Amino acid sequence: GGRAQLGIGAGWFELEHNSFGIDFGTFTHRFEKLEESLQIILPMLRGERPTFSGEYYNVVEAINEPAPLSRIPVMIGGGGEKKTLRMVAQYADLGNLNCEPGEVGRKLDALAAHCERLGRDRGEIVMSWNRAVCIAETTAEAEKDRDAFLLDRGMDYQSLTQDFQTMVDRYLVVGDISTIGAQFAEWKTLGTDGFTVSMPAQGHKPENVAMLGRVLTSL
Repeated sequence: GGRAQLGIGAGWFELEHNSFGIDFGTFTHRFEKLEESLQIILPMLRGERPTFSGEYYNVVEAINEPAPLSRIPVMIGGGGEKKTLRMVAQYADLGNLNCEPGEVGRKLDALAAHCERLGRDRGEIVMSWNRAVCIAETTAEAEKDRDAFLLDRGMDYQSLTQDFQTMVDRYLVVGDISTIGAQFAEWKTLGTDGFTVSMPAQGHKPENVAMLGRVLTSL
């Protein structure tokens, strides 16, 4: 097989929808659209020509040619225990959690319950956990990159309220090699199969990407 996979979710970023002229709609509408789209996309990825009539989408013998050489796995991202994880259990090969560390176990239990109810083998699903990281040789260097990233977006970290700083720190984990390595080692015990890691402040810096790669491969 190849390295391609299809990541899909209900969408959350209203500005992005507006920029492309797509109706953001309600939370419920976005999830209904997601489920309808999965009932079209999955058969097409299998080389079928589905006919589907829904509230949002209608297709007649939809064609996907040229067909992929091998089956493309589908990842559904999110952590909603009632809707998102039910769809992971029903449709996906992979799931990617967005949640706090203390919530991981409960999310995995919810997924297992959906699998049992639907008759799906939980072992067929690979679950990752979304993490954002800023790493450098020293914590001070990592913090400098974080601060520059925020300034580009009109935010001065040092001037943020304590609550806002806490929110940033929960989203973007900052530290040196030892600190980040210890953090991932701790996270590894929470039960996911792996991580989906982003580096929003440093993705353009090959040396930092390589540094994080060395940390992760040493786990």
